[in-house]
Amino acid sequence: MAWHEVSKTADVPEGEALQVRVDNQPIAIYRINGQFYATQDICTHAHAHLTDGYVEGDCVECPLHAGIFHIPTGKPVSGPVQIPLKVYPVKVEGDIVLIET
Repeated sequence: MAWHEVSKTADVPEGEALQVRVDNQPIAIYRINGQFYATQDICTHAHAHLTDGYVEGDCVECPLHAGIFHIPTGKPVSGPVQIPLKVYPVKVEGDIVLIET
């Protein structure tokens, strides 16, 4: 496991998602109520980028079939999604967002 610098805090708007790549894997970074979270960016139901989806509160809706995931835990909230998202530990150092993979 290693920490990777993925963005500046200012690059992640409140209530939105930003796609970053670590080892060529797309990862979604979210800022919710000032806290940063990271999940895999690809929906577990079909190949769609969650960063193209809709963030509401602490959930993200897949743009393809409208499945909803709880961002902090990655757990499915509403079908058709059933498999949880992989979540990554996040830390902020100064104005830098880092994730552990």
